[in-house]
Amino acid sequence: MTPREAVIRAIDRKAPPYVPWQVDVTAGVDAALRAHFGRDDYLYACVGNHLVREKNKNHVELGNGAHRDIFGVVWQKQPGAAGDIGDIAAYQLRTPQMGGYTLPAPQAGLPAEKCERMAREHPDRFRIFELSATLFERAWSLRGMEDLLADFILSPAFVSRLLGAITDYAVEVIRIACRYDIDAIMFGDDYGQQHGLLMGPAHWRAFLKPMLARLFEEVKHHGKYVVLHSCGDLRDIMGDLVDMGLDVYNTFQPEIYDMAAFRRAYGDHLTIYGGVSTQGVLAWGTAAQVREETLRAMDILGTGGGYIAAPTHQFPYGTPLPNILSFIETVQQNRA
Repeated sequence: MTPREAVIRAIDRKAPPYVPWQVDVTAGVDAALRAHFGRDDYLYACVGNHLVREKNKNHVELGNGAHRDIFGVVWQKQPGAAGDIGDIAAYQLRTPQMGGYTLPAPQAGLPAEKCERMAREHPDRFRIFELSATLFERAWSLRGMEDLLADFILSPAFVSRLLGAITDYAVEVIRIACRYDIDAIMFGDDYGQQHGLLMGPAHWRAFLKPMLARLFEEVKHHGKYVVLHSCGDLRDIMGDLVDMGLDVYNTFQPEIYDMAAFRRAYGDHLTIYGGVSTQGVLAWGTAAQVREETLRAMDILGTGGGYIAAPTHQFPYGTPLPNILSFIETVQQNRA
């Protein structure tokens, strides 16, 4: 059975012979693992990743740690910073109006190149094209998070117009990407904090749910799976996401959710992707504790399918190498 087949069986609840797994890394950890394994393709050749992900991303490097994204947002990394993203240098929309700002047209060549490369280089893995910063994140990257949250209350017409324009863009990207041999579209949009939603469930349902539902419907129309990455506590809207047709939920944070209760409530509807805490055991535990927690997640979440074992996020810079290797060894032994 190929890794792709194992993931599809997990999503379709057809009891794969083992729990599929995935490791995603930040730049600092990537460098450490390249040195450890002694090869650049270690994520597939050594770790055995089951997913391959490409993003709708084409940053222009501006020098001195700055880069500009597709929407014209300039991100600035501080000198010596270990992070992968940086901070926004200046927001495009300083007031709650579009002004002279125009959203970009989808770049047809970008999904084409990346989707074709995934199919060519990883035909046996589950292939995902990702629209990171899909709706809420894209809106606040243009407007500023505090201002956008205030706009939900003070300037609702502007919020609807902005999110509608972003959704139109995303729909066109989906249509382009789904022409190619991929398995899923992944949306990246952080709605949660450690306790509840950043904007609250009422505003999420009023402004974001209709737009996200439109994107889910477009993906389903093309016969692909829907994957959502959203950090934090989404319990207030998990039922909405299930009803909208979400197939795979990332990231499942055990410091927020009770594994057994979540599995009982949503395990027949969602495949869980995550489950081993990057802010908990992976950062602060021992290698033995990582192994124990990984086995517990696979046992509770993975029986009969519906689970992709993974850290709750990319391994962040500073994660102890023995803990990373313990996770990898544990999931690999599950397959043996």
